[in-house]
Amino acid sequence: MSTSRSNRVRAAIGTVSLTGAAMGFMTACGTGYDDEEAEARTVYCVDEQDQVVDEDLCEEAERSGGYVGGFPYFFLLGGFGGNRYSVGQTIPQQYTGAANRVNPSDTSARTRAGLPGSGRVSSGSRISGGIGSGRVGSGSVGS
Repeated sequence: MSTSRSNRVRAAIGTVSLTGAAMGFMTACGTGYDDEEAEARTVYCVDEQDQVVDEDLCEEAERSGGYVGGFPYFFLLGGFGGNRYSVGQTIPQQYTGAANRVNPSDTSARTRAGLPGSGRVSSGSRISGGIGSGRVGSGSVGS
């Protein structure tokens, strides 16, 4: 291999490596969103078909192992594209795939998700922080 071709190959490899490193740095730094906003999530009380239900069902499920009348209920936490859902609406699968499900009776999972370990959580509340942060947005979670 000639010296000039060898130098071109090294230069190309160096450029690719530098580009990859820069892309990794940009990804790690985020996409320009405020960090707090990027971590903020919304919580809904849902049934197993991802239909929003009255938060009383999650409160009751907390006391009975996650089930009410033999049916499971969950807290669904995620970014829902800025949409707000009301009781009776089904959250689209495009949002539920990336959302986290939390059993209302699992106090440690609730805490890891940034929810209070027990008590009422209002559907549509915004929760600040990622999994494990334990931070709850001010006034966003009922007691």
